[in-house]
Amino acid sequence: MRYQSTRGGVQDVEFKDVLLSGYANDGGMFLPMSTPTVSSATLQKWSALSFEDLAYEVTSLYIEEKDIPSTDLKDIYHKAFSTFKVPDVVPIKKLSDRLTIAELFHGRSLAFKDLAMSCLGQFYNYFLTKSQEHLTLVVCTSGDTGSSAIESVRGLHLVDIIVILPRGRCTLIQERQMTTVLDNNVHVFRADGSSDDIDLIVRKLFADSEFVRMQHLASSSSLNFVRILIQMVHFFYIYLKMCPSADEEVEMVLPTGGGGNITAGIIAKQMGLPVKLVCAVNHNNILSRIMKSGHCLLGDVQVTIAPAMDIQFAYNLERVWYLISGGSSETVKTIMADVDRNIVNVPSDIIALMNSLIKVYVVSNDEEVKDTIRRCWNDNDYFICPHTAIGVSYIYAELNSSSNKQKSVVLATASPLKFPDAIKASGLSPPTSEAIEDLLTAPTKYTDLDLGLDWTSIVRRKIEEITLSRKI
Repeated sequence: MRYQSTRGGVQDVEFKDVLLSGYANDGGMFLPMSTPTVSSATLQKWSALSFEDLAYEVTSLYIEEKDIPSTDLKDIYHKAFSTFKVPDVVPIKKLSDRLTIAELFHGRSLAFKDLAMSCLGQFYNYFLTKSQEHLTLVVCTSGDTGSSAIESVRGLHLVDIIVILPRGRCTLIQERQMTTVLDNNVHVFRADGSSDDIDLIVRKLFADSEFVRMQHLASSSSLNFVRILIQMVHFFYIYLKMCPSADEEVEMVLPTGGGGNITAGIIAKQMGLPVKLVCAVNHNNILSRIMKSGHCLLGDVQVTIAPAMDIQFAYNLERVWYLISGGSSETVKTIMADVDRNIVNVPSDIIALMNSLIKVYVVSNDEEVKDTIRRCWNDNDYFICPHTAIGVSYIYAELNSSSNKQKSVVLATASPLKFPDAIKASGLSPPTSEAIEDLLTAPTKYTDLDLGLDWTSIVRRKIEEITLSRKI
């Protein structure tokens, strides 16, 4: 198994080099050069496996024995998933005949990102301990990615992490999960802009391939394919818990922000997993507009109670277009050249293929989100976060509009503990915990990036400072 860039300029890359990277040198994003297929018989065989064992079976199709010996790979997953608060890692709760929730949020940071991040931290430690090289991770976050990335590597001697968050656009608890980490290898910046604004910092840094090489830069956001690879596991796991006989389609509803989860779902579907994919988004995300006409302009992002969705352009759409176009780098390069000018133009044939693979549901305002949070509690005594609520809104809309009896499951992306203001705004008393309360009074450490400053230059200098101080 080898990997290549979506833009065609980089090919035959090994797993380790994909892991220890961000964007490819040609500006593209890594994907496997081939997609293995999984038969119905294999799915049935996998149906009794634990999450940990299934992670090994799925990912070993992409990670060769010479990359990581099987005993070592199994040990990595054991260490990673032992950090979860529940033994089954991803519990599935059937709240009613038509509403089933897959809880992906039982890791250290209480978000689904922990499923992959816990593994990335172990992968980094595995390879860097062998090479005794230092790595600096640069991660931009809309809220949950940053804290999950920090938890995966905090305290590691051979890894430093820089996290850039949009100041005032995360919940207080999300921000505190990042700014209260005082470990010497963790560096947090709060930028006065949107998630789309801070994405540009990372793009500019990784566009300088010589700087990336000299400073040993990588990213553990979902632009790193290894994140996508591990996220594929929960699609297989949830499907097999819903349909162990592997003989029917299951509809999976994905609250969607940066698009890493839908990318993982598409690859799982291309491998042979019988799933129907629904992207649930708010009005900030341009996905629904793209799917209708193929054309739109990128503009301002509005602040909502679902901050992970306060993104206009889901950067993993580049991967989606590559996968759907049958690996056409020319198509991707043409589309992305327009995106760099804040214009999206997607060819009609690609739009038709997208519509055949993905259904998009849009929640148009915060009131609908709050109504859904309240209804889910009143009907089921069950709290959901605002992002999960956008997925549940789709199920409620389907209940009202059709008699469809297809098996469906909503992927719950974060714990409601992280969003007390959204739950309070829904007219409910939010849940809490001792750990959450402690965050509110803990000391903090961060640097602000104010408007008018050259954010990329500031972060660049910090990276150089880290490299000088960590030379071994």
